[in-house]
Amino acid sequence: MHCEVFGLYPYPFDYFRPNTLEEALVLAQGDGMKFLAGGQSLVPLLNLHVAEIKGVVDLQHVASALKFVQSQQDRLRLGALWTHDELSHSSLLGGRCPLFSQAAAFIGHPRIRRRGTLGGSIAHADPLAEWILVMTLLDPQLILASAKEERQLPFHDYLLGPMMTALSDDELITAVEISLPEKATYGFTEVSRRPGDYALVATALSVGWDRDRIAQADIAISGVSDVPRTFPSISRDMCQEYPSHGLVEHIKHAVEAAVDPPSDVLAGASYRRHLAGILVEKALHQAFDEMSNAGETAAKSIGKSEGERT
Repeated sequence: MHCEVFGLYPYPFDYFRPNTLEEALVLAQGDGMKFLAGGQSLVPLLNLHVAEIKGVVDLQHVASALKFVQSQQDRLRLGALWTHDELSHSSLLGGRCPLFSQAAAFIGHPRIRRRGTLGGSIAHADPLAEWILVMTLLDPQLILASAKEERQLPFHDYLLGPMMTALSDDELITAVEISLPEKATYGFTEVSRRPGDYALVATALSVGWDRDRIAQADIAISGVSDVPRTFPSISRDMCQEYPSHGLVEHIKHAVEAAVDPPSDVLAGASYRRHLAGILVEKALHQAFDEMSNAGETAAKSIGKSEGERT
């Protein structure tokens, strides 16, 4: 099929809609071919003539094979063609890693969330995209497939810069494999100029627990550098501590001192620095409150069971 559209529409390109993943990977071997998932990144680039391609491999008929969730005790494997909306409403994900629903709620508008996909966002690699921030925090293994081979690549080796990745032209992200602490809570929050806009600054964090004490922690922030960054030394300051107002204030001020954000037409450096501290504070309260609520629920459950036994 040949697409003949001009003006504010893409340059002409060939269009393919394969029925199997294997067929899609073979078609992608041609020069200038691009995969099309939800189309929320590629189509605007084509319409604006920012990207010129020879052909599109539409994954619509392949999507069902790449929508799966495999959960083990310390590992979670997600198919790459889940939409943002599907990820936000997954009960299994909500129980294992609520960070996905927390982040998905901030992505674009309802129509974008219904069509855009996890793999598409990771492939596009916009440094302000919510999934790029989440991947920076969790540092999963990405499963990349081509007609020749399948390989695994840690996210920290995948993201090379803003919209720059180690993904080959003929490769497709098929899955994301995440190592998760046995007991963890999460926080995610951002500030944008208008609902649905990209964030000026966004923060994602995870807190692993040993009973009511922090066993490990990770913090990632976007909007303060060219790609999202983590703060290992600040995160280590939280280990073996108990949640407290003093700890939150310490982490907030440490983050403000550690970031060196840019100034641009949207926000100045001082405002971005202020946002980084405020959002880390808010995300920490989310993670701490989630742990507190889980403890209260467990206590009520135990009390109810004991009452039933008596």
